[in-house]
Amino acid sequence: MNLQSLRWFLIVPLLFISSGCDKSNSSAPAPAPVSSTYTAPASSRAASPVPAVHAVLDSNSMTFTRLSIHDPGINNIEAISFLVPKGWTHDGGIQWFHDYSILANLLMKISDPRTGAQIEFLPIQNFTFLTNPTFPLERGANYMGNIVWEPLEDAGTIIQAFYADKVMPQLKGVSPLKQDSLDKIAQQIVQASGGRSQARATRLRYAYHFNGQPWEEDVYITATYSPYPLGTLWSVNNAYAFRAPSGQLDKLTPIMNTTVTSARLSQDWFSGYCYVQKLFNNRMNQDIKNATELSKTITRNNEEIRKLYADVYKERNDSQDRINASFGEYIRGVDTYKNPYEDRPIQLPAGYKDAWVNRAGEYILSEQQTYDPNVGSTNEWRRMDRNH
Repeated sequence: MNLQSLRWFLIVPLLFISSGCDKSNSSAPAPAPVSSTYTAPASSRAASPVPAVHAVLDSNSMTFTRLSIHDPGINNIEAISFLVPKGWTHDGGIQWFHDYSILANLLMKISDPRTGAQIEFLPIQNFTFLTNPTFPLERGANYMGNIVWEPLEDAGTIIQAFYADKVMPQLKGVSPLKQDSLDKIAQQIVQASGGRSQARATRLRYAYHFNGQPWEEDVYITATYSPYPLGTLWSVNNAYAFRAPSGQLDKLTPIMNTTVTSARLSQDWFSGYCYVQKLFNNRMNQDIKNATELSKTITRNNEEIRKLYADVYKERNDSQDRINASFGEYIRGVDTYKNPYEDRPIQLPAGYKDAWVNRAGEYILSEQQTYDPNVGSTNEWRRMDRNH
């Protein structure tokens, strides 16, 4: 498996998604220099925390609802879905970058209006570093869809280099209180690459003041590195943050983890993305800049495209489920259940006696063992069993 094939294992954050659509091990086309720089769109910048703190979570019960994110760039179809606590809000969505090898980013915040807690999915991209380039390459330039930058192996350095200036100014110049290596996740990524790449998965804890209030923030960064004779290809392909008022982050982390690990790409969107990736890899990106024509092309060939990438989609989801299970070992306070409707595992906050799910993808956690959501409901709710 080559580096391009590796990257789709790393969703969420999900990565959002890099490539991973290529089912072969053929090499990428010859690079062509592009003199442009990648800048996250304005909607993803200045991601300052929500300052108000009004309430704490109700410990008696909790409901998770299904959040569906649609992509206007591909006929407004559903791109990805999450489980979010009832009452939480979201801002942002999918942004396309047709000049870069990670063509789409999920740039979004999911917030709790009561506590001010927030999940933020951060921009990700691929990078390249040539040891002896035949012509000068300016740092930050776009080279074959990858950003020219020397490999950064320390997660704290990555945050200061790419995020603290505009995306997370609250962390600018702030050193992490602690840094945890998520070694099992990194090992799974290396295994998926056939041992041809290295990986680092890290969680960093920060503390700072915002609007006179103390805050805590955990940033999760996954990076992969693939050396080759001319240099190194590397990627920040999974980056997101949990933030909350000081003293509440540890309690809210299992809830936020449920949202992140429940992320599910739709097969139709994934297939459309892979089709666009194929055009990019064929150096036909000039033909995909007209979003209207791109949408029409995907619509005309939707069923063929869907079948073409069905096996890749299944393989990707199976791998992501394994990685999500590993996150549960690092995130204390979560239980794993089996969803009887989808026959797949789901991680939910621990400490509840019963967990229920319906066909719409809504979940209820209850501390009352006699509680039955089917009573008085028009939906069918099924009790879920814990995985042991």
